[in-house]
Amino acid sequence: MPGSPRLFSLCRELSRRHELHLATRCSSQERHQWFLSDPGTRQVFKSLTILPNPPSSTTWWRRQRHRFHRGAYFETEYLYPEYYRLIRDTIHSLASEKQADILYVDGLATSQYVESTSARPAVLDIHDSWTLLLTRSMKAQKSKRLARHLEAWEAGRKERSLAQNFSLVITNSPIDESVIKSLAPSVKTLTIGNGVDTEFFRSNGGAVQWTKLVFTGVLEYGPNEDAVVYFCESILPSIRERVPEIEFWVVGSAPTAKVQSLAQLPGVHVTGSVPDVRPYLESAGLFVCPLRFGSGVKNKILAALAMGKPVVATRVSLDGLDLREDHDLLVADNSASFADQVIRLLNDRRLAEELGRTGQRSVKQRYSWQGSGHVLDEALHTLVRSTTSTTARQSFIRRSAGES
Repeated sequence: MPGSPRLFSLCRELSRRHELHLATRCSSQERHQWFLSDPGTRQVFKSLTILPNPPSSTTWWRRQRHRFHRGAYFETEYLYPEYYRLIRDTIHSLASEKQADILYVDGLATSQYVESTSARPAVLDIHDSWTLLLTRSMKAQKSKRLARHLEAWEAGRKERSLAQNFSLVITNSPIDESVIKSLAPSVKTLTIGNGVDTEFFRSNGGAVQWTKLVFTGVLEYGPNEDAVVYFCESILPSIRERVPEIEFWVVGSAPTAKVQSLAQLPGVHVTGSVPDVRPYLESAGLFVCPLRFGSGVKNKILAALAMGKPVVATRVSLDGLDLREDHDLLVADNSASFADQVIRLLNDRRLAEELGRTGQRSVKQRYSWQGSGHVLDEALHTLVRSTTSTTARQSFIRRSAGES
């Protein structure tokens, strides 16, 4: 999707030395126009191709074929075969037209349309392991376990096959990389952690409302939805018993009906999509991240720390992050201790401010997109050199065979 912070930030670093062409689906015409009008887009991408969204319906026979082949919900080969071929062929044609050296694929759902060739390697940035995410989801949520078990099986099948189509698979944390390696031992993998734009996420010294707690994220994403519901139902009441004026702000796009209903609770605000999350972070006393499952590195925590906000988070929220408990942020893994840690910071403003400063320093030292972009650039250069060398050897062998 246009606007993915990780994809855009890594591409911005690559664009300093390379020519990039983007092919992407877009959720709406409004978002498309916003993306096109953004000056940063024109600086990063030489061209932009909008791919159509899949059809909204299919036939009964195609659904049965999809089930027979154990297709994941995002796979289109059997549900919408004409659409599948259109996207696959469009990407192939664009790569040839632009004389691309590498196909860089963002996300597991997009991987179905691309495969490596001897002349043009394909790299997949899987972000998080879906197998890990869904397995953790089953443990954290008791409902719909059978459906999640089937989804985890389908994701595992897809992740086991990655070595067949990709020369390199990138994850954003060592934990996710180890899961991919366990599923597909022969696949070449690399961890490139998320970063944060510390110039963009920088406090302007605005007024802080100390009794304002904030959470940010895309709210249709299962772990985020679960986190805010869990916080409102199991943590917030205990906090409000001791500090009645506390407000909890849920900031992010695509809030589900369940999330929207939380706004009926005392002190809870659900904003929906906002043009800029920084004013909400700026005015917050604390940032809370009560995720109970998920995978990958949480950009929301990096952004909050970059703005000097004290953070209370669960341990699963810190996967892949080199942050120190009680030094950069506070950690709690059950509802009672989470509420206690929030109250602790509300009662000790000096500690809260100190955590904000040390967390901010740690993020600036360890989580720059410039560093992540450099690692990716080196990996892509190595892959191109390897492919060019292999192609040259094959060409030499063919010529030698012809001469004999």
